[in-house]
Amino acid sequence: MTENSGQDAPREKARRRRAPDLNTVYTINEDGSRNFLQVADVKGRWHLRRNITYTVLLVAFMVIPWMSMGGKPMLLMDIPGRSAHVFGGTFTNQDFHLVFFLLIGAGLSIFVMTSLFGRIWCGFLCPQTVFMEGVFRPIERLIEGDRIARIRRNKGAATFDKTGRKFLKHTLFVFFSWLFSVMFMAYFIPVRELVAIVPFFAGHSSALVWSLFWTGMLYFDYSWFREQTCLIICPYGRLQSTLVDYDTVIIGYDKIRGEPREKGIDAGGDCIDCRRCIDVCPTGIDIRNGLQLECIGCTNCIDACDDIMNKIGKPEGLVRFDSSRGFETGNSQIFRPRFWIYAVILLAMAALFIQRAGSRESFQITTMRSQGMPYTIDAGNIRNLYTMHLQNKTDENKVYFITAADDALAGYEGVTYIIPQPRVALPPLGDQQLTLFAIMPKASYSLSEDFHFAITDSATGVVQTTKVRFRGP
Repeated sequence: MTENSGQDAPREKARRRRAPDLNTVYTINEDGSRNFLQVADVKGRWHLRRNITYTVLLVAFMVIPWMSMGGKPMLLMDIPGRSAHVFGGTFTNQDFHLVFFLLIGAGLSIFVMTSLFGRIWCGFLCPQTVFMEGVFRPIERLIEGDRIARIRRNKGAATFDKTGRKFLKHTLFVFFSWLFSVMFMAYFIPVRELVAIVPFFAGHSSALVWSLFWTGMLYFDYSWFREQTCLIICPYGRLQSTLVDYDTVIIGYDKIRGEPREKGIDAGGDCIDCRRCIDVCPTGIDIRNGLQLECIGCTNCIDACDDIMNKIGKPEGLVRFDSSRGFETGNSQIFRPRFWIYAVILLAMAALFIQRAGSRESFQITTMRSQGMPYTIDAGNIRNLYTMHLQNKTDENKVYFITAADDALAGYEGVTYIIPQPRVALPPLGDQQLTLFAIMPKASYSLSEDFHFAITDSATGVVQTTKVRFRGP
């Protein structure tokens, strides 16, 4: 054994340590156990931009339930009331078809965003990343220290200091999981009502169950499951291969400039194989292996590499935002046919949504023939029975008048209508079932014919008609 073999052993062990590759998932060890990542902190211009974005999103998430617009909550989904308040507008269950436009629009927006800038949604806007990197990971660093300190403490024996830090961290994790769960519920229960019943939800067992459920889910996710949500559950990473092309701007490694990798700064390419880009990656990948499913576009590797380049006197940008064409040729084409196709479809969907939302009626009528016999004959008269559902879709008290239309069954003699409740008063977003009759002498009847009932809003004078069919023998 040589004299310095004892000193070389740790270095050799470090060189042999596992590195991320394209054939295995780095967060899973060879024996199938979980490889818990200890993500290093990083500073830089992209880190600052992300933190600003996270702060804005978190503040918006916490504040919007308290805000109102036009005397109504800015955003509230009232499931028991079958209605929703969205930025000053009130929508009922009869407007549910508009959700189709919102879902398609959101999907197309992500398509456009991904086609242009890769997975910028995941790194800057996704709730999983916003809460993990904007709240829970900073708490962990504050209490347990930086990456090296956490690794050493986790490998060491249980001590009062270690146990105390773990207990405090997980207590805060549970608290923030509960807080975010309650604030999420504020989008379904008016926030002032919700605040009055927290934390024990006396008399509201369903709210208590949902708060405990979401608290448990969030705590499990952010304390243990973490990056596995992005790698295993979320389908977006698997879709990116169909959305990203040769000109999509992604986070990548400049192989032309970086290779061959050498530990020294005076030989080989600019990459000194410091592994800093791996240490700061929240999903444990090596960006130098190219675009991967696990990459969430968080930009940690850009800031980490730029910091190392500054320290060794090399230009920034070894890891940067660029397209595959840009890394190879230095030229990129951002606005290409795919983008314009997505954009035109998105604008068309937005215009159609605005048109449909703006043309909604203030009240909804649905009239159906009552179940059972299509008609009855009594004392030589044919009687048809109808059931009308009238719904007030506004936030105001409304009075409606119901009559037969002026031209209803005009070609028949002796037709009469029985409307037991011709005047209907409905509260905001209220609805009511009504019974209507149409009666015709049997001698006047010749064939089935459509006619209309008319419903008039007394406040605005708006008239709607609903078509029904009169049937006979």
